[in-house]
Amino acid sequence: MERLTISEKLCYAMGGGFASNLSFYAMLVFFITYASDIYGINPATVGLITLASRGIDAFIDPVMGAIGDRTRTRLGKYRFWVITSAPVLGLTTWLVFISPDLSPTWRIIYITFIYILYSLVSTASNIPYHSLTAYITEKVNERSNIVLLKQFTGIIAQFIVSAGGIYILSAFSHTVNEQGKPVVDSHSYEFLGILFGVVTTLGFWVCAWGARRRDNWQRIQKEDAALEASQQHDDTHFIIAVFKHLALVFHSRSLACLALASAANTLSLAITSGVTVQFYTWVLHDPQLIATGALLNMVFGASMYLVVKVLVQLYGNKSGFVIICIIAIIPSLILWMTFSPDRVMYTIVLLACIMALCQSGSLITWMMVTDCADELRWKTKRNAAGIASSTLTFSNKFGSAVGAFVLGGMLDLIGYMPGMSTQSNHALHGLTFLIVMTPVCGQVISLLSMIFYSLNRKTHKEICMKLLGSGE
Repeated sequence: MERLTISEKLCYAMGGGFASNLSFYAMLVFFITYASDIYGINPATVGLITLASRGIDAFIDPVMGAIGDRTRTRLGKYRFWVITSAPVLGLTTWLVFISPDLSPTWRIIYITFIYILYSLVSTASNIPYHSLTAYITEKVNERSNIVLLKQFTGIIAQFIVSAGGIYILSAFSHTVNEQGKPVVDSHSYEFLGILFGVVTTLGFWVCAWGARRRDNWQRIQKEDAALEASQQHDDTHFIIAVFKHLALVFHSRSLACLALASAANTLSLAITSGVTVQFYTWVLHDPQLIATGALLNMVFGASMYLVVKVLVQLYGNKSGFVIICIIAIIPSLILWMTFSPDRVMYTIVLLACIMALCQSGSLITWMMVTDCADELRWKTKRNAAGIASSTLTFSNKFGSAVGAFVLGGMLDLIGYMPGMSTQSNHALHGLTFLIVMTPVCGQVISLLSMIFYSLNRKTHKEICMKLLGSGE
């Protein structure tokens, strides 16, 4: 397969990578705060809603991965789902934040239904998008490069959500306080949902347009012809074939280990990101500083991408991941032992460093999952890019769901009171612990899971040589 062009790489990264993370971080950063502080739902209930919706969604991920692998349309294999689901994802992003005037019970019912719908549509967009990583190129270096670009645009999206989101919420508020300053209200969140929904839709369409030469009807026909020639063509009914395809995931122990590591990392990121607004508001006493933290995170994240590229080139994906996990623990421990709410900039810098390191670990998992896809293809003789990618997104969503559930319960446990003018010292200490020490737990679990992950640089190279030798 020929090398990817610059425009294909940019469309893949700036399109899907940016759009996917824009919607993801909007929900991660603002959903719990919006649902509890604006829409009036108890934080613990919001945590249960998130857990339920993400749990349902997570178990749909492998099914969507298998469906993507089995899809054959004029618009391609994975591109078909990216194109058709993007506008629905944009619409549901808006619907999450529209605040319809309902009774307390119906508010819970509405937000539960619409958040589950959003999560399912997000799966239909994101699983095929991530599956394209292993499908549009078989070159390891090319995959690493587009993953780096994809995740870097994710950092940009996170910055826009964190910094731009706060600006949007202030600029489009219809409410002011006694001092004449804007107070975030339901109108602010509705505009945020509209803007992010439109940009998300357009971003996915840019991605699909850029991949048109790699995922199309002509390639599907060639693959079908190759399967028939090798007598591996499966004429089983589509639904039965999808569930048979799901079983491929059990052929890779490394994929299971990677899923555990990714879930732990995402869980810690979900808690840290979900408590950001409360921490900056009550502990550091200035929510506007979120923009400063987001900017620093983007700067540190860009620097870490260069570090990741060097580590992966020198030591391979697995060793690079282990090194990053170990390094990520250090700034959390330093901040916890030296924290003071008066040392504002010091705290913001270390928090940005912690976030950048955790995200760097997440970045490497997307390189590692393409190795797992190659292992599955070698063992099963079938394209398993969708199954491998959906297993990783399953673990990410499961981690974020558990993280949101734990966060909702912890906010209740530490005595956090939404909408109040002050918070207790116990609540302030709890917020500090959640944002500073949660990443340590995630990194420790990730490190333990790597003990049983067998795909190092040497074994993956051997698999690639076997695939090349067999003409796969």
